[in-house]
Amino acid sequence: MRLLFVSMTLPWPPDNGHKMRTWSLLRALAAEEHETTLLAFAYPAELGRDPGPLRQACHDVEVVPLEVASLAGWIGAGDRLRALPGGAPYAARRYRSPEMALRIRSRLEAGRYDAVIADTIFGTVNMPPTDVPLLLNNVDVEHVILERYLRCERNPAKRLYACLEARRLRRFEAQACRRAAVGMPCSPADETRLRALCPGLPLVVVPNVVDAAEYAPPGHDAEDVVLYQGGLDWYPNRDAVEFFAAEILPLVRATRPRARFVVAGRNPSPSFRRRLEAISGVELTGTVPSMLPVLSRASVCVVPLRIGSGTRMKILEAAAMARPVVSTRLGVEGLDFVEGKEIVLADDPPAFAEAVVGLLGDATLRRQLGGAARRRVAAAYSPSVLRRQVGRALARVAAPPDRAGREASPPLMQMSR
Repeated sequence: MRLLFVSMTLPWPPDNGHKMRTWSLLRALAAEEHETTLLAFAYPAELGRDPGPLRQACHDVEVVPLEVASLAGWIGAGDRLRALPGGAPYAARRYRSPEMALRIRSRLEAGRYDAVIADTIFGTVNMPPTDVPLLLNNVDVEHVILERYLRCERNPAKRLYACLEARRLRRFEAQACRRAAVGMPCSPADETRLRALCPGLPLVVVPNVVDAAEYAPPGHDAEDVVLYQGGLDWYPNRDAVEFFAAEILPLVRATRPRARFVVAGRNPSPSFRRRLEAISGVELTGTVPSMLPVLSRASVCVVPLRIGSGTRMKILEAAAMARPVVSTRLGVEGLDFVEGKEIVLADDPPAFAEAVVGLLGDATLRRQLGGAARRRVAAAYSPSVLRRQVGRALARVAAPPDRAGREASPPLMQMSR
């Protein structure tokens, strides 16, 4: 099939969960010999960068500059407040690009594409009316992230903003889904949410995956190293890190005083770094060239997430490296890991700390849990599984039973006004 893939990020190098999923999809399409044209947004610092293997995976690669603020100031920035009187959510407005809209339109007019893949619901923002079937890569169920943020935020002004934005985002997400021919959520949990949001939308679960063969479990680990990995320009990661450092780590160090909480993630703000480094036992690495050496030295990986949607690549990577994981139930949501055998789950600080301490003190248990988790990844979250599911999604648009009511929808920014 001839495919146009509109990506919200330049997926090489695949240095965060979103990019890893996009890169996995592109590799799967190449392996099945589909002819894929990639139109990708890139931040100014990424422009001119060698696209690396993207050239081999794609028939053509075209990059469009994206100049938006960092997500570090997720709530409270002036441009978000100025967007309140409008109909579209800020999360959609930030991707509005006349240049991207022109590039998409030109590609659609010049080429006979069998399908368009929009990377997240925001990939539809600049999409012109078209009869070409649209597949949505549902990385997350976006409005759920804000709804969960509301549970943790205490500032009244931020809560009010998030409440209004969540309503707009839910409406926008439903509109994007109604425009699609097929949705590709990453888990059964998100499939259920999307089915409720947009009844009648065909859905094919396309899981996040890692190639376990690329992760070589070490023969040993460093002593008492507790690892969290994730970009610190993403609020849910910052919330998880501060939650662990402030409420869980002191309980761990009361029993294991030498325990170190290593946070490996890009773009920590100066104020965030100061707050965290003031807590005894916390180390921030900043950006690392590769996560593999960091993972190999971890005794235990923790995922104390309280906000989020989709599934966590950090759990799949830790499991592929045979590292034991302690997670909140929200953190492991959507992943089919057996509690107590392949992962340890805890939600409140005392239970979470007890689980971490138990693993730090038992090397045999760490090996058993990590080994079982690695086997789970190899069986259920491998590239071959993703390839099969992507094939099923494409088959739905190659011979759709009925596309009535889904043809030539207007651009979503117009629909949201």
